[in-house]
Amino acid sequence: MNILQQLGLDADSFTWHDLALCKNLDNPDNFFEDYEKRESIAKAIDDMCLSCPVMQQCALYAQEAKESGVWGGVYWNGSGAPDKNRNSHKTEEVWNQIKTRLAA
Repeated sequence: MNILQQLGLDADSFTWHDLALCKNLDNPDNFFEDYEKRESIAKAIDDMCLSCPVMQQCALYAQEAKESGVWGGVYWNGSGAPDKNRNSHKTEEVWNQIKTRLAA
């Protein structure tokens, strides 16, 4: 049995999404409308993204697909760029961590 089978994943349909820490979260609004409503939610999402094994793939996907919402630790504005207002809670330290992870 290979690792994908052990994880219950089908090798023919496997994508990076299958390894995302947020894959089965109950409230996807935390990555969209609710992200900046409470700083504690935003920081928890940031922490989760920074520890996610597919953070880089997620952010790249969002940038290329022009998604909006939090992808790869960054709130994207729907035009392939980070949303300055929705990322305003991030400290310089968090941005440095994100940049390091995305450059890897």
